Amino acid sequence: MKKILCVALVLLCVGALLFAGGGQQGSGGGKTKIVFWHAMAARNGDAINRMVSAFNASQDKIEVEAQFQGGYSDAIIKVRGVPKGQGPDIMQLNDLTVRWAADSGLIHKMQDFINADKYDISDYEPNILAYYTLGGELYSMPFNVSVPVVIYNKEAVAKAGLDPKTAFATLDSCIASSQALKAAGMDAGFVFPDYSWMYEQMMAIQGKDIFDNGNGRQGRPTKIVNEDALLAIFTKYKTCVTDPTSKYYGKGPAVAVEQFNAGVVGAYMESCGIYENAYIAAAGKFSIGYAPLPKVNASDTGSTYASGGCLWLMDNGNDTKAKAAWEFIKFATSAEQQAIWSTGTGYIPIRKGAISQPVFQEYMKTKNPEIIVAIQNLQNAKVSSVGGLAGVYPEIREIFQNEVDVMASNPAVTPRQTVDRAVKQINDAITLYNRTN
Repeated sequence: MKKILCVALVLLCVGALLFAGGGQQGSGGGKTKIVFWHAMAARNGDAINRMVSAFNASQDKIEVEAQFQGGYSDAIIKVRGVPKGQGPDIMQLNDLTVRWAADSGLIHKMQDFINADKYDISDYEPNILAYYTLGGELYSMPFNVSVPVVIYNKEAVAKAGLDPKTAFATLDSCIASSQALKAAGMDAGFVFPDYSWMYEQMMAIQGKDIFDNGNGRQGRPTKIVNEDALLAIFTKYKTCVTDPTSKYYGKGPAVAVEQFNAGVVGAYMESCGIYENAYIAAAGKFSIGYAPLPKVNASDTGSTYASGGCLWLMDNGNDTKAKAAWEFIKFATSAEQQAIWSTGTGYIPIRKGAISQPVFQEYMKTKNPEIIVAIQNLQNAKVSSVGGLAGVYPEIREIFQNEVDVMASNPAVTPRQTVDRAVKQINDAITLYNRTN
């Protein structure tokens, strides 16, 4: 009797373990369930859901569940607050988080899976991979990629008699073009939003690092460098926003986007990833054009770099789930899926092969011919202008925008004061991060 009871107890325990294991694996049928946290809303969120559905239908071993976590800032707060092993299997975060994620101990290096799988990444754009590479190894997989551009109203630019190839070539020419656009009937000619991403990109255009230690790539940064390059940006910025033909709309690009879409702003600077919403808003009213981000100085020889978001493989202590998550990442960044993703969102494909896909060729021909400007801008980018990394980049961005807001709102505040105040706060934030992480 005791033997029977012991066997029964063992069977119950095994059954319980199997049931628990099934819960870890995921849904019925022995599928491995993967949780994918993302920060894409509205149209972009719909595109994520379509991609996940396509992957789930393509095979019968893995089931991915996409979970929207709010914007990037909300998502990083949530993933920071989850104990290791209890978070998502895949996490979409923006480019600002690369240094923090690499330092966190929460992730698998993408390079390890590439090497183990002998996965060929030669079709991926090298200038995109470069941003997410540290010490020659890819840490995360780029996914939703964009570059900064000047977005302009084609009809307004034509009415003003401007050549878009030269009208926005430098910040000085942007100011001159602003005056012409205002004279042609725009409420505001050219708008330079208080958007830290633009300042970071303009450091790269000048060929200057923003941080020490190889721009935070040879090691954690300890301070801001090349303050003169920052001063050049903020000096031009103040000239632009105080010109009577321009306008200051406060921190961030949101209001500039709204005003451009309403047809009252002639040109402004934003991400090429904004195209889909702008296209819908402008339909029937005006046409949209792209121009490369302007140089700060006519003599600048640097370039912009790829930004946007990437996919992180989270280390939850489960090799089966990690390998399954890797399978989805390969699917999501395949040439076919990147072409579909781009046409549904306006982001740039991360693979060369995606551009030749019929769906993408038709998209460029009939809906978004301007995306070629962003693609060529990225293809011509210099790897030396890859951009900086810092563990407190979200805070850095907030500091820059807060200080530029003070300068733009108060005529008495000078660009030099703005640089000094921002650098002091940023250096303090970097020091604190390095001491506590």
